[in-house]
Amino acid sequence: MPTLRRTLLACAVACTALTASAAPSHAIVGGTNASAGEYPAVAQISFGFIFSCTGTLISPDTVLTAGHCSSITSPTTIASPASYPAATINVRIGHHQDNTGGEVVPVSRVIMQPSYIGATSSHDISLLKLSRPATKAPVKVSGPAETSLFTPGTMETIVGWGVTEENGSGPDFLQEAQVPIVDENTCDAQNANIGGIDPDTNICAGYAQGGVDTCQGDSGGPMFGKTAGGVLRVVGATSYGDGCARKNKPGVYAAVGKPELREWIRSHDADGVAP
Repeated sequence: MPTLRRTLLACAVACTALTASAAPSHAIVGGTNASAGEYPAVAQISFGFIFSCTGTLISPDTVLTAGHCSSITSPTTIASPASYPAATINVRIGHHQDNTGGEVVPVSRVIMQPSYIGATSSHDISLLKLSRPATKAPVKVSGPAETSLFTPGTMETIVGWGVTEENGSGPDFLQEAQVPIVDENTCDAQNANIGGIDPDTNICAGYAQGGVDTCQGDSGGPMFGKTAGGVLRVVGATSYGDGCARKNKPGVYAAVGKPELREWIRSHDADGVAP
């Protein structure tokens, strides 16, 4: 089975009117309904008002999501950092029920990670600059003093609007679940059939027995860690997986807390990264 990017297939069809290539998507398997107001920084991202991806408000005017969510480049074609037109993208931030409530804010600019390549898993992030500051509370990307938040074995919280089973349908309510960080060598070996991982820009999480994972529609959504003081940080952004919640197939996330991606994010949004 080929790599499954975590974006919704419905958008891949609907968005063809917007551009020649399809946008990606994914939702959480084995999760539970989040409580109302629990994650005000989590966003649904729509292309032409068709939901495709999840994202995180990391500062008042910036949403972090996956590179493959914003790129017009198909995962099987030559790399291009070009993005969907900002005018075709909207985000709904901080709501609990699907397409209901929260704050809808248009996107004014898309910033692609320049090393993102559609055919690989590395550097899979982008930033959506909003047309005005959101009123919801953001969650910063973890800083250089917070690497212990994503050491192997650490339990993380994954949150998203994606489907609740592989190739299934999306949820009525925002989903959350907990998964442990997987050692990078183990994850690389378990994903060898789909090219392995890039240790500088990927991080993995999941159970050996499977059962809990991100999936289609969760792309770009947060993996949250929590500091000793109880402050949420973004330590990963959903990228891809070999199916969803399969045995010995942990999900792969963009390692936004590692230097390669963290400092690129900081260069474009200093307020979005912890000191």
